[in-house]
Amino acid sequence: MKNLIIFGALTLFCMSCEKEDSNFGNPDVEQFVQQIKDGTYNKYEFGKNGETLWTTMPSFGNEHIDLLLDFANDTSQICPCDHFPINPISSVPPYRKNDDQVCIMVGEYLLWCIEGVIEGKTYASLTPILRKNGSHFEAERLSGKEILQVRKIYLEWWEEYSNSSNFKRLPLDETAYRWR
Repeated sequence: MKNLIIFGALTLFCMSCEKEDSNFGNPDVEQFVQQIKDGTYNKYEFGKNGETLWTTMPSFGNEHIDLLLDFANDTSQICPCDHFPINPISSVPPYRKNDDQVCIMVGEYLLWCIEGVIEGKTYASLTPILRKNGSHFEAERLSGKEILQVRKIYLEWWEEYSNSSNFKRLPLDETAYRWR
């Protein structure tokens, strides 16, 4: 009986020590956004020898889209931006240049997270870069105003499809925008 009590206490202790990690399958969107903004996001994929490989994307689902859309209203840029999940197989850096610093735009990145949820993928595309159809150059990144226009497209799409699990079209279908 004594061993059972000790085992139960140790189990509870260990579970409480990993509280932040235990919510990885049901992420806290507000906490995720705050960690991205302040550079403290620290969920990593590890190699066989325990080496850090890359940051991992939380398991966002349809239930997180509303809140992600709310936070996607933020066109601020985060510099440096070496602490957020990106597609590990991409060879194209998803950064914007801002006074010789590499940055990401919060709203653009969160829309990319939403697109991944909608498509049922961990990553919506190789990079969280929105482009106008037909553009191919880094200098042709969307402005903050354009990101807010794209957010509006996502809001309207979500208003139409939020009560459905069968998405007949993606938000950017038949628009002037695409993910890189």
